Amino acid sequence: MFMNMKRAKVTAWGMAICFLLIHVLMIMVFIQCGVTPMAKFNVFSISFYIVMLFVVYKEWLQFYAVAVYLEVVAHMVLAALLTGWGSGFQITLIGMNVLAFFAEYTGRTLKIKYVRMMPMCILGMFFYLFVYVYLHFHPAPYVLPAKAEFWLSLLWGVIVFVITMFVLQFLVIIANKSEEQLEYQLSHDKLTGLPNRYYLTNHLEKLQRKNDEYWIAISDIDDFKKVNDTYGHNCGDYVLKSVGEILSDRGALCCRWGGEEFLFVGKTSEIPDAFEFLEKIRKEIEQRDFEHEGTHFKVTMTFGVSSSAGKKVFDTIRDADEKLYLGKHSGKNRVITKKHTVENTISQVQDPLTRVKNKAAFEKSIESLNMDIKNGAAGFGIVLVRLKNVDEINEKYGQDKGDEYILGACKLICGVFINSQVYRAKATEFAVVIVGRDFYEREELMAELSDVFGKSIENGDNNPWHRYQVSIGMSVYDENDKDVSGVIGRAEEQVLK
Repeated sequence: MFMNMKRAKVTAWGMAICFLLIHVLMIMVFIQCGVTPMAKFNVFSISFYIVMLFVVYKEWLQFYAVAVYLEVVAHMVLAALLTGWGSGFQITLIGMNVLAFFAEYTGRTLKIKYVRMMPMCILGMFFYLFVYVYLHFHPAPYVLPAKAEFWLSLLWGVIVFVITMFVLQFLVIIANKSEEQLEYQLSHDKLTGLPNRYYLTNHLEKLQRKNDEYWIAISDIDDFKKVNDTYGHNCGDYVLKSVGEILSDRGALCCRWGGEEFLFVGKTSEIPDAFEFLEKIRKEIEQRDFEHEGTHFKVTMTFGVSSSAGKKVFDTIRDADEKLYLGKHSGKNRVITKKHTVENTISQVQDPLTRVKNKAAFEKSIESLNMDIKNGAAGFGIVLVRLKNVDEINEKYGQDKGDEYILGACKLICGVFINSQVYRAKATEFAVVIVGRDFYEREELMAELSDVFGKSIENGDNNPWHRYQVSIGMSVYDENDKDVSGVIGRAEEQVLK
């Protein structure tokens, strides 16, 4: 906001001092010209503006605006009636109307009590016309020397023009600042301060018009949901803001793409090696010690990069997004520039039959959970689902039906634990690391899991390979667990019961 209380007070003090000096000048003019009533009135006016300085100090701006307007109207009307139309005192009423509306604007902007100035300005117009009509029929009792009238008319003309120009210029500045602020709010994310999609769209249009070659990278904070669930949303906001600070002013445009995703746009002519540029940022984030309310933790990011060469903007963004997806499913915390570089990596952590993560991925997840336990930030549970009768299905109905049996059971597990990662930890056993919402609703979800498997058995229309017989166990981490093995051990005990 351009106008604030400090600026309003400085402006009011400046006006009061100027009016005070004008009245000091006027008292000398009236004494010199023998206009005794106005000389006495100016003694009052000088005292009045000294008091107004204190009024501004106390921030009684509503009273100040009304009092000053009425004093000026009273002074100028009386001066014009006593000295005549030619003295020009009435001209100041026009300038005071401009100041009156400026005072109302100030009150509205500062959200303080204010007086609607339109009725007062109408009153000022009435007095202006009244003075003209009255003097047309009644000559003024005092006649100022021609020289005095000449200089007073010049003085009032200058004052009115200065007031009008000052206020109008001020309003132009305010309008411009307001437009700039509105444009910034429309084009920038409030939390991180980074440009948003609106800004990015305009930027990409400019690049396309110039036919500049560029690259686009989409990045995502790894396991951000886990940060929110473990440390709270205030911590999540802290992470977003901190990451935004790291990503800003790096030489390439970075905007908040949505949620925990950020998008980079870099000109190839300025940053030819996107991988090197992003890898440096990735390492900086990985090595940074994040701290919120006394809790220390680590954050990593995954990046997907695509060049605009031979592609439209939409296709470039989609390609970068696909590479980000590959990066998220190949271990995270990496920069992906080519799809074929991660195909083998994905196969290393993904079960080829069920498409959920495999034993290797589960072991890596255990390492991550052990790190959380070490840092005092663990909050998870382990669910084990062991399939029975797999060998019997294979022998009676064939390997294909056995695979269908395993795949069908996996789909049921994934359908229940939709917010948690499912792993095929063994040939006939699935493991689920329950976190977040699933963790807090684990009892209901366990009941639902048992129910869906039970219904598959009870349904007489199901084929034998669609009747899933399982043993289920669940255990939750507690503060006495030194590592994940204790949690898994308790879940296995329930499976064997």
